[in-house]
Amino acid sequence: MRILISQIQWQLLILHRNQLVYISAALTLVYAFIFYLIKDLPNTDRFLVLLIFNDPAMIGILFIGLSVILEKNQSVFYSLIVTPISLHSYLISRIISLSLIGVLCATGMTVAMLGLKIYWIEFLTGVFATCTIFSLAGILIVSYTSDFLVYLLRSIPVLLFLSLPLLNYFEVTAIAAFDFTPLYSPLQLIEKGISSGLNAHLGYLNYFLAVGWMVVLYFLVFRLFSKRIKNST
Repeated sequence: MRILISQIQWQLLILHRNQLVYISAALTLVYAFIFYLIKDLPNTDRFLVLLIFNDPAMIGILFIGLSVILEKNQSVFYSLIVTPISLHSYLISRIISLSLIGVLCATGMTVAMLGLKIYWIEFLTGVFATCTIFSLAGILIVSYTSDFLVYLLRSIPVLLFLSLPLLNYFEVTAIAAFDFTPLYSPLQLIEKGISSGLNAHLGYLNYFLAVGWMVVLYFLVFRLFSKRIKNST
């Protein structure tokens, strides 16, 4: 645990040195400004959920790819093989550090818009799960490329797939299968976090599904990523 905490601190320092923290803050300000422009229009609640959802999503999938590609090109992964730091510690610390930034940015934006009238447990869980799942998707994609442009192109279909619950949320579709995709429960938690909170039964189910998807996806991504790293080194 001490090693993991140390690694999280180190990853946050790296993100700070690479200016990614400032880029995250700038991205959040853009979203906040967009909502400020439309806040007086009717029925903006769902659009606010979309902005809150997009903020940690973009932080997760873009910055995990950029940071891992930078380390790939700097041959950092060669040192992972010979150091006592496990690949689990490396991946978990990276995911948690980015998710913490995503949570801070989304929280700052939401508080600026709505004040403190937020159901914090639902909101924070939903934002953290969103950023974590998109970070895991980014690690999956970056396992197959060291070029950021290629990474961005390959991210498009993944982003579209993970965003399928938004179609049901905005009533564009009513496809039940979309409710079983990884981001459905985090989206529900974010929505209830800024509106009415969850009833006990629905709340437990969404927490369980959000955590379950994070655990399952992590171990799938870990196995693939570790295999690709060993093959490349």
